[in-house]
Amino acid sequence: MRQEMRVEWTSYASPVGPITVVECAAGPLVVDYPARAAAVRWAVRVQGVTPSVDVHEGRCAATRAWLDDYFGGRPRRFPFPRYLARWFEVSPAQLAVFRALRRIPLGETRSYDEIARITGLHPRQIGQCLAANHLAILIPCHRVVGKDGSLVGYGGGINRKRWLLGHESRRTGVVLR
Repeated sequence: MRQEMRVEWTSYASPVGPITVVECAAGPLVVDYPARAAAVRWAVRVQGVTPSVDVHEGRCAATRAWLDDYFGGRPRRFPFPRYLARWFEVSPAQLAVFRALRRIPLGETRSYDEIARITGLHPRQIGQCLAANHLAILIPCHRVVGKDGSLVGYGGGINRKRWLLGHESRRTGVVLR
C-alpha cells in the first residue's frame, strides 16, 4: 500500500484538554476538540476519498511536534495545507478565510468584519468558514473576535479561546484588552 494512503489518529493531551489529531503523510487533516472531531466524522470522510485508505491509531508525530512547540512557547509557522482539498471538500471561500487567518500574527486578533473586508465575504460567511475549520490552533480561528474585541464564536468554547489568546500574548508580550 502506498504511504500517502495511510492515515493515523491519536488523542493529544494539551493544556486546554484533549485534542483529536488525524494525520496523513502530507500533514494534519484534523486537529480539533473531541466532540467537534466526532461531529466531523473524519474517519468516514477520509475513507470516502478512497476505500483502501489505512486508518489506524498512531503517533501523528509531525502534528504532535508542532503542538508541542506551540504549547511549549516555541510556535512555528504552519504551512498552508494545500493537500487538505484532496481529503475534504474545501470551498474557495474557506480557502480565502483560512489564508487570511494564517496572516494574523501570534498574539493578535482580528474581527469578523476585518476578515470579511480582507476576503470580500460577508461576516456571517466568515463565521461559517471558521466553523468548518478542523485544524484548530494550526489555522488560528481562535484569533477572530467580535467587532468590539469580545471573545465570541469558538468551536472549542470561550474558555479555551481565552486560554489560547492568553498563551500567545504571554509569548509575544501583547496585552489583551
